[in-house]
Parts: sequence; C-alpha cells; structure tokens
Amino acid sequence: MSIRRVKNYVALLVSAAFVFSSVVLAQAPVVDASNTHAIDRQALNANTTSASAETSGQGELFYQLQLLQQEVMQLRGVVEEQAYLLKQVKEQNMKRYIDMDRRLGEMATVTAPTATTANPTNLGVGVTTETAPTVVAAAGEREIYDAAYLLVKQRRFDEALEAFGQFLVDFPQGKYSPNSYYWMGELYQVINPPDLEAARQSFVQLLDQYPSHFKVPDAMYKLGKVYFLKGDKNKARTLLEQVIANYSKGTNSSAADKARQFINANY
Repeated sequence: MSIRRVKNYVALLVSAAFVFSSVVLAQAPVVDASNTHAIDRQALNANTTSASAETSGQGELFYQLQLLQQEVMQLRGVVEEQAYLLKQVKEQNMKRYIDMDRRLGEMATVTAPTATTANPTNLGVGVTTETAPTVVAAAGEREIYDAAYLLVKQRRFDEALEAFGQFLVDFPQGKYSPNSYYWMGELYQVINPPDLEAARQSFVQLLDQYPSHFKVPDAMYKLGKVYFLKGDKNKARTLLEQVIANYSKGTNSSAADKARQFINANY
C-alpha cells in the first residue's frame, strides 16, 4: 500500500471518529450539576411531605374507627342490659299474676257474690246486677286445670295455651272455665308472635259468659290494654275508665289502680 493511500485512510478514520463523537455529544443532554441536586431535594421533600400527610390521615381515620367501635360496643351493652331488664319485668309480672290467681282462687267461694259490672263488649255505660249460679267442679276438672296452670308457671306458654284450650273443650261450663279464658288471653300476648285478636276474644268470652266472676276486673283491664295495642285507643280508654268507675273500692281495687296508671302513662 502506498503512503498516499495510507494517509487518505487515516484521514477518513479521523473524520468518521469526529462525526460520531459530534453525534453522541449532540444527543447527550447538558445538565447543570447544581440544578440536578436542587431538583432531587425538591422531589425528596415533596415525597416526604406527601407520605407524612398520608400517614397522618390514616392515623386519624384509624383513631375515629376505634372511637366508633367503642361506641358500638357501649350501645350494644346498653341494649342487652335493657333487654335483660325487660325480660325480668315480664317474668316478675307473670309470677305476680300466677300468685294472685292462686290466692283469689283459694278465696273464691262456690257461690259468687252479687256483683255490679259494666257491659264491656258493647262498651255501654249501663250496668247490670247478676248473681252467679252455683258451679261445682266436675270429676277430674281441677287436676286437668292444675296441669295446664303448671305449664304457665314453667313458662311453657305454647303448651299451656293448648292445654287450656283443650280444657275448655272438655269442660265448656266448668268451674275453672273463666280462669282458663283469662289465662288464654294472657298467653296469647306472650307467645311468639303474639296474637292480640285471639287475646281479645278470650277476654271477651270471659266477660260475656261470666260477668260476675272475680276475674272480670282484671280481664276488663287487660282487654283495655289489648285494644290499645291493636290501635283502638278510644275503646281502650273507655274500658279502662269503666274499670276505674266500677272497681275502685274493695278487693278488686288493684285492677282500677293499674287502669288509672295506664291512662296516666299513655294518654
């Protein structure tokens, strides 16, 4: 190879190297080192501030959630306590009714005294005076009634309701039929779900068929409450006022006292 050709080849290589370096330098961005550090610091500060704000927001949300959970637990405790107290009150009332029924049954004579009663079915203002006929318990009647009554004391309400219903089938005019109607009226209110219409019919049966029975004042009071629960507040008040007017004195005054308290609390 001649010297001239070698020189030309070297020159060509130098030119190519120069062009390549120019292209590379043109593509590479020119960055000021001081500006780069400033941008990095700003980005870091922004990320740190964002992370701090996010952490703070999450902490506040978690705190609020804890407060809500505590409030829910407290409210649940209050509800459970109230439900327990209500159950106790119902059980105590049922025990009082059972005890009262037992004591009044023991005090009741074979011949009931002359009584003045209101006409509860028609809710009239007139009164009638009747003397109850002599009623003698049939053979086995007391045992069957006591068996049904025991189911009430044992709080086996559905079974007690069925037992009293069967008792009325077996002894429709029995000595303890009024008591059976009364307890059926009570039981229809405590079964789940309650049957207010059946309770109303039971109390009305007692009042219509046995107007001078010792259970009448309590049955009238309970019938008034049933009408109130059914939404007929006017009829309920009429009955309750009749109880107060007719039974405020004597051994039946407790029904009048309860009727008066009910009116004061609900009207």
